[in-house]
Amino acid sequence: MEQATTGPRALTPRQLERRARILSTTYALLAEHGYDGVSMKMIARAAKVAERTLFNIYSSKDILVATSARERSEAIISSIADNAGVGDLGYFHALADTLAHETLAAPALARGLATVLVRNPDLVSLGEIYERHVGVALAPLADRGIVDASDVPLICNLLAMRIVSLISLWSGGTIADKALNAHMRLAVWQVLAPHVRGDLQTAVLADARDAIARIKAAETYP
Repeated sequence: MEQATTGPRALTPRQLERRARILSTTYALLAEHGYDGVSMKMIARAAKVAERTLFNIYSSKDILVATSARERSEAIISSIADNAGVGDLGYFHALADTLAHETLAAPALARGLATVLVRNPDLVSLGEIYERHVGVALAPLADRGIVDASDVPLICNLLAMRIVSLISLWSGGTIADKALNAHMRLAVWQVLAPHVRGDLQTAVLADARDAIARIKAAETYP
């Protein structure tokens, strides 16, 4: 049986191509119909694979969508280092801005993937993705004593949880599109602020105040 997860037997080029086709089809259908409007039968038909084969690879819709969410998250997070600006906070500005941009660029897809992120976070293992990629950005700060090295895994997992929570609130309409970027930045600064020291903490708090001002300008509060 071909497994979706990495196992001792490497997948053949044909199997890899089939998996890529299934995932791209899943993205397209989620973007068009949303999570609840997509079934394994629909995905199998559109991807031109037998439904039985689809269940052999991904035993349920949640596992398939979780795999899709994981691979999309991995691709987005892994691209951030190449687009980050200079300075200690350059990576974290890029993190917030990229996540907001990618969410708004494909809103229906983001909502579909957000469903499984909330329902089955363990299937996606988003914290592990953040540890591998965001942890690299935090490592130089730990080397300089600006953050405690022992706090890096916690920071990464807190960021993952805050981002999932934020996208869920946006998906439900609590956060307006025009305020999403500012909310993303504020979420990042709220996680970083208690863990960084000295001038960097001052800069993080200043950026947090700027994000709050942007949120107030974009949204109305009673």
